[in-house]
Amino acid sequence: MKKIVLKVSILCSKCKVCILTTISKFEGIVSIAVDVEKSTVTIVGVVDAVLIVKALRKAKKPAEIVSVGEPDKKKEEKKDDKEDPCKLPPCCNACRPVMIWQDEPNICTIC
Repeated sequence: MKKIVLKVSILCSKCKVCILTTISKFEGIVSIAVDVEKSTVTIVGVVDAVLIVKALRKAKKPAEIVSVGEPDKKKEEKKDDKEDPCKLPPCCNACRPVMIWQDEPNICTIC
């Protein structure tokens, strides 16, 4: 068991969901905690930190490893089912899809 702390850019609730689903696909994870104010994700379990960072970068969520170490047993026992106190917007500019429509009926491809 190890505790991995990652620094990830969390701009909106869609970013948070994408990060959580990407990380939760790995086996051996005991708990995942997201701190929106500090933009960190704490993972406890038997998993490789480098593989998690690669998966997050593949999902277009740049991440970097802050620390890898032994988990704190006192903090894990103290977890409560609390609401997330930080309110995130539903979608940020990075997550918002962009559609470009170009309507030119007489396009010359030779020019």
